[in-house]
Amino acid sequence: MFDPKKLLVVIHLDEATYPALDKALAIARSKDVEIVLLSCEHTQYLVEGYYFDSAEVTRLRTEYLQECKEQLEKIAKPMRENGLTITTLALWAYPEYETIAKQALELDADLVIQHIGRHGALSRMFLTHTDWQLVRTCPKPLLLVKEHAWSSAPKIIGAVDPKHARYKPSGLDHKVLEFSIDLAKVLAGTAYALHAFHPVALSGVYPDQAEADHEMAFNELMADFSIDKDRQLLVEGAPEIALYETQQDLDAEVVVMGAISRSFFNDVFIGNTTEKAMDYLKCDVLTLKPNDFKMQGN
Repeated sequence: MFDPKKLLVVIHLDEATYPALDKALAIARSKDVEIVLLSCEHTQYLVEGYYFDSAEVTRLRTEYLQECKEQLEKIAKPMRENGLTITTLALWAYPEYETIAKQALELDADLVIQHIGRHGALSRMFLTHTDWQLVRTCPKPLLLVKEHAWSSAPKIIGAVDPKHARYKPSGLDHKVLEFSIDLAKVLAGTAYALHAFHPVALSGVYPDQAEADHEMAFNELMADFSIDKDRQLLVEGAPEIALYETQQDLDAEVVVMGAISRSFFNDVFIGNTTEKAMDYLKCDVLTLKPNDFKMQGN
């Protein structure tokens, strides 16, 4: 059950606005929720051996992080004056995503919120950006937010795959839908469920039979949830395209989906649908790991 008590918000101090914080405040508006503002800092200028000796670089780095901490405190001050519980952390972090993931685990955050931009296909392929790496490694629910603001009653789409055609582990669909429903309640919004299926060419299964099979699996899954029938969406087509079109039609503000393990190299690789959707969708994306997911080294 998503009943948020602690939100970990990644703050990039060089940005003019903080969309991730805006979304955290929307979630915390009627809750007794602690918001942790985390600034992950690293500059080549303060790497040991670059310009200074060890003692000097330690002193300069401490001063630098203190300045970052003071900036976070300025951000936190008006929110504290409004009665919110705000904690600030400025940490030396390289790579950034590892620090965020570790802090999420150590703080036992209910949700990590990170502002993302769009990336090209090459960078997506090699997972070079912090947000792609976070989807791969973050053990806690991860909300990747874009620039737009949420409405007063946002629509939340839970993307499911009850046939497990894309290697989704059993149980992850239930987690996605439970989270979607809970998030909609927290935000006074509405939850939808979407299953997109794409019959495989030359599979030997006729289109009508394929649709019937997917409909049966979808109905069996939805029997466990109180989402009205008109908000249970079975769509034929490539999942990332179906998600994009449905999100546009509904003007939905969040898509909740699973991030799965799938690799020949004993590493975690986010599902192809998740990869594409994160860049295709104009709304925010919230990713969840299977219950048995463990961070490397834990």
